[in-house]
Amino acid sequence: MVKRSIFRQLLGTVVAVLSGWLLSLLFIESTYFVDAIRQRQAPDTGLLLGSTLLSISFMAYFIIPVWLIALIPLYLFVPSSSLLWRWPVCMLCGAAAGFLIMSGSFLVLGDGGSWSSGAWEFCGIGALVGAAICLIGSLTRRAFKPNHLTPMKSVNE
Repeated sequence: MVKRSIFRQLLGTVVAVLSGWLLSLLFIESTYFVDAIRQRQAPDTGLLLGSTLLSISFMAYFIIPVWLIALIPLYLFVPSSSLLWRWPVCMLCGAAAGFLIMSGSFLVLGDGGSWSSGAWEFCGIGALVGAAICLIGSLTRRAFKPNHLTPMKSVNE
């Protein structure tokens, strides 16, 4: 019973990460279409495909380690009755974490000086990805996390 619960919760983290990742990608890539329409140009599908693949690979370097190091332990050990599982609180925490992770990576990998507008855009994308993952995780938690408020059945039943 415990192994099934852990497997189900791990599946919940996978659903949250992949759904949040996809939701963020759809938002990011749709901005390309909006920009093309605004400039009255035909969207270049080759450019769109290339930028999507680049976005997927770039996000993977951040999402996968954070998923393994932070999201799985949080998902397993934060009880489902916690205030952190409320979707507004969870989204805010995810957005803050995404922003801090991206800004921290720019401080470590960059020169630590003035940031270009591209660095701020990546920090915003990090916040978007973190918020989307946490939103999906909080909205689907009832399907994947056991509810500790309901009485447990005994082994003899």
